[in-house]
Amino acid sequence: MGRFAIAVLAASILAPAWASPARAQRRPVPVIVVPPLTVLAVSDLSFGTVLPGIPSSVSVNDPHHAGQFEIQGPAGASVRVELLLPSALVADGGALLPVRFGHADGLVQVGGHSIQFDPHAPVIAALGSDGRMFLRLGGTALPGLPQTGGSYSATISLTVYNLGS
Repeated sequence: MGRFAIAVLAASILAPAWASPARAQRRPVPVIVVPPLTVLAVSDLSFGTVLPGIPSSVSVNDPHHAGQFEIQGPAGASVRVELLLPSALVADGGALLPVRFGHADGLVQVGGHSIQFDPHAPVIAALGSDGRMFLRLGGTALPGLPQTGGSYSATISLTVYNLGS
């Protein structure tokens, strides 16, 4: 038992040397602040005048009717784009006009290159050397027979994630 007491006493005497705080050293901590992305709604998707019972489609290549968004950020940054699409347009009085977005109703344009995509699925692409990307959206309005007259609208939500360079 005597040896145990000596070992404990020796450990408690040496402990303060081991437990003494180290002197703080100043070192730079690298931090990279990623510039924010900007998303602009350039033009709305517009089906124009539709007739009851006759579907009306807008191509992603239609410069006057396709919806267009511009995404701006750091040149070459990879981004993930997700669209939340409506299933119907709504009139002021509450009438619904169904809409459909097909597998080729999305288009990404970066520089001189274009890629069609399914707007129901996320799309990953890199911003151009100018830090810009354009996204176009087409679709089809499916008016019923009969279809209540009036002006219809809906919200399309676009979420963009910066995945870095």
